Amino acid sequence: MPLRVPLSWLREYLDFDLGVEELVKLFTLHSQEIDGVYRLGVTGGEVVVGEVLEFGPHPNADRLSVAKVDLGGREVQIVAGAPNPYLGARVPVVLPGSVMADGTKLKKAKLRGLESYGMMMSERELGISADHGGILLLDEGYEVGRAVEDYFPVGEVVIDVDVTPNRPDLWGMIGVARELAAILQTDFRIPEPSVEAGGAATSDYGLRVEAGDLCPRYDLRRVSGLTPGGEAPLWMRRRIHAAGMRPINAVVDATNYVMLETGQPIHAFDAAKVREGIVVRRGRPGEEITLLDGSTRSLDEGILVIADEERGLVIAGVMGAEDAEVGPETADALIEVATFTGGNILRTSQKLGLRTDASGRFERGLDPNMVDYAMERVVGLLSEVTGGRVAEDTLSHYPEPVRPWQVPLRLSRAELVLGMPVEAGSATTRLASLGCEVEGEGESLSATVPTFRRDLRREADLIEEVGRLIGLDKIPESLPGVGQPGGLTSAQRNTRLVRRVLADLGLSEAITYPFGPERWTSDLRMDDEGETDTVRIENPLSAEGRDLRTTVLPGLLDAAARNRTFGARGGGLFEVGRVFSPSPPPGGMREVALRFRMTGRVEALGPEAEPNKDSLMGVREEARVGVVLAGTVRPAGWNVSELRAGFFEAKGLVERLLPGASFEPGVAPAFLHPGRSASVRAGDTVAGWVGELHPEVAERFGLDGWPVAAFELDAGLCRPDPEPRFRPFVNVPVVPRDLAVVVDEGVPVGEMLAAVEGLGSETLAEARVFDVYAGSQVPEGQKSVAFGFVFQGERTLTDDEVDVEMKRIATLLSDEFAAQVRT
Repeated sequence: MPLRVPLSWLREYLDFDLGVEELVKLFTLHSQEIDGVYRLGVTGGEVVVGEVLEFGPHPNADRLSVAKVDLGGREVQIVAGAPNPYLGARVPVVLPGSVMADGTKLKKAKLRGLESYGMMMSERELGISADHGGILLLDEGYEVGRAVEDYFPVGEVVIDVDVTPNRPDLWGMIGVARELAAILQTDFRIPEPSVEAGGAATSDYGLRVEAGDLCPRYDLRRVSGLTPGGEAPLWMRRRIHAAGMRPINAVVDATNYVMLETGQPIHAFDAAKVREGIVVRRGRPGEEITLLDGSTRSLDEGILVIADEERGLVIAGVMGAEDAEVGPETADALIEVATFTGGNILRTSQKLGLRTDASGRFERGLDPNMVDYAMERVVGLLSEVTGGRVAEDTLSHYPEPVRPWQVPLRLSRAELVLGMPVEAGSATTRLASLGCEVEGEGESLSATVPTFRRDLRREADLIEEVGRLIGLDKIPESLPGVGQPGGLTSAQRNTRLVRRVLADLGLSEAITYPFGPERWTSDLRMDDEGETDTVRIENPLSAEGRDLRTTVLPGLLDAAARNRTFGARGGGLFEVGRVFSPSPPPGGMREVALRFRMTGRVEALGPEAEPNKDSLMGVREEARVGVVLAGTVRPAGWNVSELRAGFFEAKGLVERLLPGASFEPGVAPAFLHPGRSASVRAGDTVAGWVGELHPEVAERFGLDGWPVAAFELDAGLCRPDPEPRFRPFVNVPVVPRDLAVVVDEGVPVGEMLAAVEGLGSETLAEARVFDVYAGSQVPEGQKSVAFGFVFQGERTLTDDEVDVEMKRIATLLSDEFAAQVRT
């Protein structure tokens, strides 16, 4: 719920020296988000009090007027569009060079041939109200030539606070001031109500609360002797307008002003229209009420009504009716300050499709103990601005007062939750600034929470308050010393690697349903081998999805056949999914299995050990990797030949996913070609199968005429080769060197090369043999071996550094192979 906070009003309760941007950032970091910043009136320049000396029509324009205005010893001419100024009237005049709220800079102007110096201001242009019908006329208390700023602010900055639903204490200016004071670790102040009693008694009217369950508190007080038709003072109307409400009259404006100040909605009745007294009751079946917006609403027993002894006057917490509302003739008022059950106000608002500022406040729960202050404040303002006389007595219904409660706080727990140590003094200071009374020393504290903070019920709530006031940005950036959830398991990482490898090889991933029709079993010829034991779904989504799959193959075959109907010439599909098989509970464990499925708890019977939980589910799930190659897997390109599906193509993919796999021909499922299939083994474990599809099966799935090869592997056994990773290269010139040596003909050249590579040189980047020669230039029984070396370091190598490495290599070859360097 947004709250518009005029900063000049906020400064009445709190002294702070912050720029607008700094304030927005600070409040957002420590409390609530700021939705926007608005400006009203004159944001820069000068506005002075002027006196109209002459006023008449513009000679060249029917709708303009010309005024001679005294600005305090200086007379200027101003062209105006409003006709209401008169001789001797005092008006606010904004001078050239001033900046308006919309960014416009006022300049000297010439309007229809006459010069105009400055501008006389309306209430809207000064940010006082939305009234733009005429120039604002000031009373004689405003001194001519004096800055208007000396009397009231001519410019205003308003911040729009997005108050979260759990913080109704922030729906008033006092709450915002308390919050900002807690953030700044300073003091704030609230206006002290001043009430001079002596008016007509409230007890002349009665108060009866019949629906106490929906109205925890209801206070009623009378203010008589009001000046009828009075208007609220300019300063009050200006603040109400800046806070986003419309000024109406002195009585209503006073109630709205106190609501904006305290967050507590207030209602005023015209006492002359109230018959006998106020009754707080439920609506009656068939009862209707005409509201202030002109609509007529039907009531029922679920709606709380504020009525008199004859009729309903207000839908409690939502909107008042036409009857008994204050108006220009009101001279005697009954002021209501109450709290209602939030849930009932919310249901009422939703039922009627009527949401108001008051309902939004009541439905989230208000502090019943704020009623006393709000009542004193509003009747004091009415006495001040309307001359009314306040009754000595207040009629009150508050049978079960809400009292503060205690919440414990452990500093060790605060450190654990926040991730930083919290000192007792710091926690006490922060909580006290929020209105809590803190007791205790050392590790354990106890906070007595004020009733306006209804959201502080648990230890965690207090920790949050301490943390945000200290500053969540001050929490050190360190990872907790325990394992964190969200990381991938080794099986999940391996599955992702399998997917990437198959996708890199040009296959497309498919995701098919884990259940299918009964025909899958017969089409795969699985009933020929008695492999018809499947898990049947008791409530399938369709007749075509009754059985859980025992292999991922049929779903991929259906997908390939569907692609064929759309004109595909073939392709490669893969899926990483689960297959299912029956796994009935062990004998005598049916009841245990049933309780496990319903509650998740395992209860062993008798002396038997706790059974395997997987067996109690009745279904075994296993992860599988399935691949189908059909038709032309890859069409021919300018530099590649066509790739057709076949046994060896599928076998090559298996070897990529399962390095070191062995293949056992003749042991494969019945749906594979008997002479072009094999069982896949990983060591002594059967990992799956691979082969070409039996022609009869291919025909049943609509793939006749195409070569079809497939395989299925246990996903847990797949171990693809690690993916190649980029290694940064050294951007430094290399130094090539050659070395020729003579050795006996029987010395293996490969061993010589391996010895050089094992020397452990930090700069030897490459070693190769580029020539082996035995002939006339080499002694009989010997051969010449020529090596090529490339040296490279993190910086450019010098000849001396390379010479040292070449000498090491030559010494190694001489010592181990009796090699002699050729010169």
